[in-house]
Amino acid sequence: MELIKALYMYAAVVALLLCSSVNFIQSPSDVFGPVALVDPTPSAARDFGAVVTEAPVAIMRPGSAADVARLLAALSSAPGSPGRRPRARAAVSVAARGAGHSLHGQAQARGGIVVETRALPRAVEVSSRRDGGGAYADVGGGALWVEVLEECLRAGLAPRSWTDYLYLTVGGTLSNGGISGQAFKHGPQISNVLQLEVVTGTGEVVTCSPTQSPELFFAVLGGLGQFGIITRARIPLQVAPPKVRWVRAFYDSFETFTGDQELLVSMPELVDYVEGFMVLNEHSLRSSSVAFPAEVNFAPDFVSDDGGGKVYYCVEFAVHDLQRQDSASADHLVELVLRKLSYLRPHAYSVEVAYFDFLNRVRMEEESLRSRGLWDVPHPWLNVFVPSHGVAGFKDLLMGTVTQGEFEGPVLVYPLLTDRWDGNTSAVVPASPDGVMYVFSVLRSTDPARCGAACVEGILEEHRRVADEACRRLGAKQYLARQPSRAHWRDHFGGSGWDRFVARKARFDPMHILGPGQGIFLPRADSAAAS
Repeated sequence: MELIKALYMYAAVVALLLCSSVNFIQSPSDVFGPVALVDPTPSAARDFGAVVTEAPVAIMRPGSAADVARLLAALSSAPGSPGRRPRARAAVSVAARGAGHSLHGQAQARGGIVVETRALPRAVEVSSRRDGGGAYADVGGGALWVEVLEECLRAGLAPRSWTDYLYLTVGGTLSNGGISGQAFKHGPQISNVLQLEVVTGTGEVVTCSPTQSPELFFAVLGGLGQFGIITRARIPLQVAPPKVRWVRAFYDSFETFTGDQELLVSMPELVDYVEGFMVLNEHSLRSSSVAFPAEVNFAPDFVSDDGGGKVYYCVEFAVHDLQRQDSASADHLVELVLRKLSYLRPHAYSVEVAYFDFLNRVRMEEESLRSRGLWDVPHPWLNVFVPSHGVAGFKDLLMGTVTQGEFEGPVLVYPLLTDRWDGNTSAVVPASPDGVMYVFSVLRSTDPARCGAACVEGILEEHRRVADEACRRLGAKQYLARQPSRAHWRDHFGGSGWDRFVARKARFDPMHILGPGQGIFLPRADSAAAS
């Protein structure tokens, strides 16, 4: 029965394309040739979160932006021909899927078409200009950030802002935000883009920048895939350091931990990366050290004086070692910084690593999780931006959902500066009077042998409750979330932000074809008829 239903839906898509008024789709060979619609694969209905499964009717592996444009133009154009009464048609949605690292089905398209952007050209072209114009890389939207890094390093260059995990696509992170420990200094990845090539929901291929089609440029950055599919990006580059001095320091006070983090982000002239995490139990201490290639002699007592659980914290920062005679040594800078911090002495640990290895550090953690069967499992994650005045309250909210001894996965906590986020983009950050917000990333891996479907749903429900209360009471904003209703999305964007988002949708994707997995807009059937 499911097979018959799938075949029927697939035939409907083909019929829709053949009936389109777009004159370059005339026959099934046009549909199955240049457009390259093929049968869906199981991966098109899954993502890293593994908590939502929505099967498409077909997938597309585009060889160029023109292929994507052909598809979207066909789906968005009004059927019929001039002078004839237009026919109503079913709406077909399209989702762009890169590395499939979404958490809640955001890159899925139930009954629609998934465009696999990894099939797009992934060449990385580095322009190492020394004329004052600045070096940059032109990269395909389906390229992985690790591929960008590898190619740029051949020229001694690298992008300024990163994600912690490099095996994500350029188009994917730019559609959301893209954050890591460099964001306090350079802003998120969406603040580090010079130019984009975008295919809009109407099938138009547009090259855009802050000065050329700026409304589209800023709309798609952090736009959750609602306005267009990013097929190419121009990323500014900086000189890449050969080495990085990587430091970890431990704390037993949340207030001291966050105070030192805010001190670190106030020193961008000394520090190049700042993150941190909660140390909930012995396992989290060990697992967080997988990628850190130095012996850590920190053996805390996780039982408090009253018999309850005790939580520790770790500040992580890094200093680039450019290995130039005209610059201070990284070791000297680290020594200066550590003197200013109030960590649990003597528990600060430092190691020098290659720049590539530092940026690719999460790969080692991935390999460890894979070896334990904990990578391809449900990941009921929670990511929240919290204004600085609410961090203690949010930590208390969060700890009410955590059983310390059983928790599996890191809880990242580190500050970001709101003025590094361009308010013209579609990304949403909380208002914070002092300009400081924190990201809390609760990155659980659930073992199916101990936590089945009901357990995962229970965790997700707890996260929804925490997020709702944090947004309502603390002014927090969720990141990488799929809101449960349109009303929640309206609250997420705020009044004027929501109005701008809706206006951008009407301009660049008026048929609501793109990004169905976000659950923001329902596909709009073209039922226009002459009255």
